[in-house]
Amino acid sequence: MDLQLSEEEKLIKETAAQFVDRELIAREGAFLKQSQPFLPPGAPERRVLDSNIAAELTKKAREIGLWALELPEAMGGPAMGHVAQVLIHREFGRSVLPFGPVAIPEFMFETQYGAALAAGELSLALAFDEAHKSGSLSQLRSLYRQEPEGAILQDSRLDVYEPRADLFLFPAREQGTQRLGLFVIARDAPGLNILDEADLTTDARVARLTLRHCRIANEQLLGYEYEAGAIIASEQLRIAARSLGIGMRCLAASIEHAKNRVTFGRRLAERQAIQWMLADLAIEIRTTTWITMEAAWRADNDLPYFDEAALAKKRAARMAFQAADSAIQIHGGYGVCKEFPFEGFYREARLARLLYGREEEINRGVGEKYLKA
Repeated sequence: MDLQLSEEEKLIKETAAQFVDRELIAREGAFLKQSQPFLPPGAPERRVLDSNIAAELTKKAREIGLWALELPEAMGGPAMGHVAQVLIHREFGRSVLPFGPVAIPEFMFETQYGAALAAGELSLALAFDEAHKSGSLSQLRSLYRQEPEGAILQDSRLDVYEPRADLFLFPAREQGTQRLGLFVIARDAPGLNILDEADLTTDARVARLTLRHCRIANEQLLGYEYEAGAIIASEQLRIAARSLGIGMRCLAASIEHAKNRVTFGRRLAERQAIQWMLADLAIEIRTTTWITMEAAWRADNDLPYFDEAALAKKRAARMAFQAADSAIQIHGGYGVCKEFPFEGFYREARLARLLYGREEEINRGVGEKYLKA
């Protein structure tokens, strides 16, 4: 295994880092600034990126190939490998601004929606909530019945984290078999409803997607087990990469603060407890980086990588949570202030630990495979 970055990958990494520094981190102050000195009682309002700023950032990201990373070259996309995508998502993870490349599987651009997705006229959301517990679809409850003119979906209820998308991609299992189908359905399709939309955190929303008496045409069946598994692995790698970005930002900020903050006549950096905390975090980031890059390298070289992606996500999400917690401790009162990014990183990392495989479930699933080997 050779994880030496190619010249092209180095250029991609540098381009993404410059974009994040100049366009995202530079805007964090204005985005995080509170309009009032004290928050009212109860849950704070969700922070929303100004639509004009979001449109400007999207345009700039498109121009330099940092938007739809799986867009085919034939449609003007970068057609990047998994290693390059990990490098980009890692850089975007360094900013608490709710902005990043869209996750659209490559095969979606070959469908009737492809041109509109490539142009940004349609948005896509993954309705994979039944994969969030174990990181797999082994316990999928959504069922469909195949008929000559299409598939009939059994009534289902799915949680979605992008409820305002135009299209939803979700898996279902064929009745009476273990065959799995991957379907796309439009938001305005008969029988589809979005209910109970609510703020999940101050940066995200969640809603319940219900399907009742839905009939889906054959051309909306886009894949089977492998395609669904590849989407889960891709999301796990994306979460792992963003988690690495969170860890890097928290470590760099904590080191800088520790060097400058003086308490009781001594800099924080001179205190052994702080030194150990930063050293442990640096080691965790380094080891997690290698695990994540190995999974991405295996994917690019057509080697099995699903288990490696799951392990990378598990390790990285936990590392990011610890990194945010350490940054909050080292920064003291500033750490929990909403005008600093660390409390936002803390919430994002906590949610990441629950998406596409909880830690204990991934441990059990991978452990069972090793025992059977």
